[in-house]
Amino acid sequence: MASPTKLLFIGLDSAEPALMSAWEESGDLPTIRALRQRGAWAAFESPRGFGNGVLWPTLFTGVNAGKHGRYFARQIRCGRYTAAAFGDADYKRQPFWAALSDAGLRSAVIDMVRAPLTEGINGLQVVDWMAHDPDSPVIRCQPSDLAREVVERFGSDPLEGEGDAVGRGLSEYRQLRDGLIRRIDQKTEMSCHYLERGDWDLFMTVFADPHDVGHQFWHLHDPTFPLYDAELAAQLGDPIKQVYVALDQAVARLVAAAGDDAVVVLFAGPGIGPNYTANHLLDGALRRLEGDPRTSGDIAVDRLKAVYRKVVPAAIRNRARTVADRTDEALKEADRSRRKCFVIPHNDNAGAIRINLVGREPSGLVRRGAEMDAYCRELTEDLLAMTDPESGRPVVADVVRVAAEYDGAHLDALPDLLAIWNREGPIGGMRSAKIGEIRKTYPGNRTGDHTTRCLMIVDGASTHRGELEREVSAVDIAPTLAAMLDVTLTDVDGAVIPELLPRPPAAGTTGAGLAAG
Repeated sequence: MASPTKLLFIGLDSAEPALMSAWEESGDLPTIRALRQRGAWAAFESPRGFGNGVLWPTLFTGVNAGKHGRYFARQIRCGRYTAAAFGDADYKRQPFWAALSDAGLRSAVIDMVRAPLTEGINGLQVVDWMAHDPDSPVIRCQPSDLAREVVERFGSDPLEGEGDAVGRGLSEYRQLRDGLIRRIDQKTEMSCHYLERGDWDLFMTVFADPHDVGHQFWHLHDPTFPLYDAELAAQLGDPIKQVYVALDQAVARLVAAAGDDAVVVLFAGPGIGPNYTANHLLDGALRRLEGDPRTSGDIAVDRLKAVYRKVVPAAIRNRARTVADRTDEALKEADRSRRKCFVIPHNDNAGAIRINLVGREPSGLVRRGAEMDAYCRELTEDLLAMTDPESGRPVVADVVRVAAEYDGAHLDALPDLLAIWNREGPIGGMRSAKIGEIRKTYPGNRTGDHTTRCLMIVDGASTHRGELEREVSAVDIAPTLAAMLDVTLTDVDGAVIPELLPRPPAAGTTGAGLAAG
């Protein structure tokens, strides 16, 4: 008989903690409710201003984004004005399971969000099998021959990694919902298969389905949302709830497969709520602040995008996304080089702004130090002064000066400012004394977007029951998981959460630290 798994980590990518709590109370999520009642749990916020692309890498490295270097799927590199895909080799820190391998422990890591493929892992790793926005169109594994076994035994992603590639009708929405539930079943079958082989020190598996369903179905869940479709909701029900119920059943199967002695960690976040964003308005507002309402390059980009969306079917656009992104970025290069600041890619929760810095950008216009500080203060005041023309509400809830809140050798890989949008209601435009008025329709099809809410439940290890009284951060998770296995991570920003341990880490026990790249 196989030895039991010691630590089972189940990730629910972008599941909303508030929805989970409500459906636990209503009896729709009995497994998660039982885990919370038996164990310890902590509610906390994702890294301020950032989204999914920072939370998960921070979780599995134990350091902030200024040290691991990632904030989004596409990032501008120093010395360039165009964004390119962030790849495995761009990470500046290794995931914590590399330290576990160095300490002789066995790990299985399945579809950890945004995680690089770890060469030589002591165990197995599966990347881009059933993930939200996978980095690769094909599954990647360690060992490499595992990919064929996984696909032949458990199948491929029924959505082909295209959770956004849907129309807006009943048949498309039903197909997407059913595909998500089928995908949960496939990943559960696969995870249970490898779990039952046993002898795992760490087994991690992450479900992307709450991420996709939250983006695409908020307008069928929330009757207060302006685009709520009562007729479609009557036909489909609430797909978000249906997916969460399927996930609760998956958690039950995984916990049973891991064995009675396993410590279970359930992590959910960053959550999902209504998608009220002004990302599509921000660059126009920045341009007006510089006294340049429109440029020929900006007009050309908008016209090409409009033609592209009209002529090319959605499924083909999604398959050609990488080429389209490169083309879009190339068209923006000359325009960005002439401006003091410009928008760079980011999640809809906040607009990301890069300053055209002397010495960092090829045609820098703002000098570091006092000039940069004064410029950022003025820009922050201008952003906070903008209101929505319809409601009169402020458009920007807060502005984050990234270098003031994050640290590390790779801060220049991140945005300089993050304009966090006011999510009290829809944002139909921007108005201020300096920019006048800008109106523009949101061009995307996502009705839900990320909140900052996160939840971690630990059942089986803790000497504590109920909600933790201490403040918890995403950087604390990697050192805490490692400590549960008697491995100490070095050179991390986070600290072990002692209430989640059955005892202090064994005296003198250390593992390989997370070395800087």
